[in-house]
Amino acid sequence: MQTVVRVHGVLKGLDREANCVVTTWKERSSSGRVYTRCRIVDEPGDLPEGPYTLAFAGYTVPTRKFDGCWMLSFLPPWIELERVA
Repeated sequence: MQTVVRVHGVLKGLDREANCVVTTWKERSSSGRVYTRCRIVDEPGDLPEGPYTLAFAGYTVPTRKFDGCWMLSFLPPWIELERVA
């Protein structure tokens, strides 16, 4: 279940636009539910903290940079990992 998919993404917010890479993978919880986890990587380090939208593979989801970290760690359930690849 640990197939990792990397896709090109674009972060938009605070009058900025920057390319990034979104790394996604599926995990199963102890209750058996499957979640799609994600991590924003390879983004410019100088992006200011605040609200952004992340666009990738035809999807757009909100995120936020806070204390140097991206607050997006799970994708909404309607985003299918197979369609992101």
